[in-house]
Amino acid sequence: MSRVRVLRETHLPPDHQVPAYFLYGERLQAPDERLIHIETIATRSKLHDWAIRPHRHRDLHQILLVRRGSAEARLDGRRTRLATPLAIIVPPGVVHAFAFEPDTVGLVVSFAPGLARELAAASQGLLEFLEHSAALTFNRAAVQATDLWTLGDLLLREFARSAPGRHTALRGLLGALLANVLRLRSHMTTEAAEDSATRELVAKFRRLVERQYRDHTSVLRYAATLCTSEASLRRACLASTGQTPIELLHLRLLVEAERQLRYTSMSVTQVAYYLGFEDPAYFSRFFSRRMGLSPRGFRARDGLENEAATPR
Repeated sequence: MSRVRVLRETHLPPDHQVPAYFLYGERLQAPDERLIHIETIATRSKLHDWAIRPHRHRDLHQILLVRRGSAEARLDGRRTRLATPLAIIVPPGVVHAFAFEPDTVGLVVSFAPGLARELAAASQGLLEFLEHSAALTFNRAAVQATDLWTLGDLLLREFARSAPGRHTALRGLLGALLANVLRLRSHMTTEAAEDSATRELVAKFRRLVERQYRDHTSVLRYAATLCTSEASLRRACLASTGQTPIELLHLRLLVEAERQLRYTSMSVTQVAYYLGFEDPAYFSRFFSRRMGLSPRGFRARDGLENEAATPR
């Protein structure tokens, strides 16, 4: 009899209690902007009784492609139980958890935001698609008319190699796989125009944030730049990501703060100024409230306090 592990958490914990990983269970590290990682769902899920607890990835996009079995997905508090074939889209920063039927067959494809932007430059609508968390069940006949599973198998095989041109091959295969998923998405029942407009507005907002987060631009000004109201932007962000505009802004600042504290020799004061904070003490309070420890404590926890004094 088919059985799916049930996600038992009734509420997601506060942000600072939701662990952030590189890959699930792995210590944070800054991904190469061209990073691609592929593994089967069983590789990691089987070690955890097929249940992946709530967590987030600061700097990775993920797509889960499930070929056989079933899954329950939680994306920013929205819980969905799905049958195969299905795809789960997880943008950076989105809290997610999964419970799979034992022996579920599928892939987890992880890749850096820089690579996502590079691939999206040649594919209209791809970046907007990748920036919106979603759990999608596809028509089996429609999937069979694509090269989705063949491309997945080729990606997995190429990832296991260490041969000349490996990254070029992985990049090409990833682009083709994403194009197939995007095509399948376009063949699903068309969403209401209002929902499509919501996703487009949030995608534009996130692109603006990426360019301006160190300027500490107000949400009101972002809304004006996007030719919408602050209330409309808030509704769109909540509907699309489960987070308010200011929470998305703070998350981007927090991601960059973690990067600078972990991977540079800048002092906490220098990091504060780099991120646009006029008062380093306020930056420390901002970081502490969301991470549950101070910037200095963050470095000390991972043995980085002494390393930060040495250029890397």
